[in-house]
Amino acid sequence: MIKLILSSITHAEVGTQESVDLAIDHVLVGDLELIQLQGNLQLTRVADGVSVYGELDTQLRTECTRCLTPFFQPVTIELEDIISLPGAELTQERPVAVNKDGWADLTPLVREYAWLGLPVNPICSPDCKGICPKCGGNRNVGECTCDETVNIDPRWEALRDLMSDSEQA
Repeated sequence: MIKLILSSITHAEVGTQESVDLAIDHVLVGDLELIQLQGNLQLTRVADGVSVYGELDTQLRTECTRCLTPFFQPVTIELEDIISLPGAELTQERPVAVNKDGWADLTPLVREYAWLGLPVNPICSPDCKGICPKCGGNRNVGECTCDETVNIDPRWEALRDLMSDSEQA
């Protein structure tokens, strides 16, 4: 959980600002695992809540789309949202509210914005070789030893015969 104490700003006048530094080594945010979550959040008291804005740098555990190996992808989370005041009803648009004790759990916001910051096709390294389409072996671990001619669809044999004829000519 990513909890902040916001009691001082929720009782302040509209326009009051505060700054909060975050530094969390490891946190589970729903279905996401984040390490080294750090950054600065600017909090501003607005008429209907607390505006939160800032950039958080982290590394998010994901899977390489080429080789399916788990790795930590660096991600910048650009957070900008409104936290509701105590007693307000939670909605999809406003999933975070300050509780009666003055605490707010930012986990739903961080999770949502972390998903938005994750690349569509995360790759563990630029030179990732991926997996073999025949045997499923990870080509980064070693060279594939499966036979390229094994399990060829018989519908392609006519093309192989054409290739053989052109190589002989």
